[in-house]
Amino acid sequence: MMRFLEQFASASIASTASTASPFSAQAILDGLSDAVLVVDADSTLLYASRGWQALSGHELGGPREDTPTTPRAEGHGTAAQRLRDALHPADQSRWDMLARHVSRRERPDCWRLRILGADHHYRWCEVRSQSLSLASPWPATLTVHDISERVQQEQIDAANLRSLTRLIKGLPAMVYRARNNRHWSMEYISDGCLAITGLSPQQLLDHPSLTYGEMIHPEDADRVWEQVQAALEARTPFTLAYRIHHRDGDVIQVQEKGHGIYSPDGTPLAVEGIIFVVDTSGLAGDSA
Repeated sequence: MMRFLEQFASASIASTASTASPFSAQAILDGLSDAVLVVDADSTLLYASRGWQALSGHELGGPREDTPTTPRAEGHGTAAQRLRDALHPADQSRWDMLARHVSRRERPDCWRLRILGADHHYRWCEVRSQSLSLASPWPATLTVHDISERVQQEQIDAANLRSLTRLIKGLPAMVYRARNNRHWSMEYISDGCLAITGLSPQQLLDHPSLTYGEMIHPEDADRVWEQVQAALEARTPFTLAYRIHHRDGDVIQVQEKGHGIYSPDGTPLAVEGIIFVVDTSGLAGDSA
């Protein structure tokens, strides 16, 4: 790919006139939805495929009216301009890092940059860089892929996760995910764990010798295991009532609602659900 682009760029930058055949390098690059750019060390565009026009709004015969320009460059019929000037101000320092990365000939990497789009809004893009020639780090080729929709969904998901985290933290209950073993080894526990068990989530997660299974009253442990296994075999949710030993020694009556997590072949992998105290007066001192 590098040699192909090197040969192609040498020909296209040297000449502005020829009509491309259906299978020419120009036609192939212009058929890509991603933009392919050739830039020098100060980010001046030496070549831009048609995907750049779709992304940025720059006509092949010249730039948009609202974009500062420098004198016309030889090449692909586009005016010379600096890619850095089209970036969001907060991302221009990331371009400087990318340029240093290219100058040092480090392994090609993927960068996220916001580029001013044809709709006058900044578009999130993944930019990958590669030196055009083995003889010199510059000029370099860039492939620019618009990921705005993906980033928008990531931002929505992150906001939803923050809202869900706040909700779970405020619940007077323990939300959990545990392995399907006798110890009920926890993979996730919400902050409500502290009020119910007297132990923080970190204490139950970080100490394999201290498990939730050991906190279940011995008279109830077998029944809890059997009821959960029966529900997993039937692939139905379960509701349990049993006792646990609080860290301070009290016996607490709890209720648990949960369901199984299964592998593609149907093997139970884990259980997740919610546990809450049935009688909160138990925290004050039920007898064991």
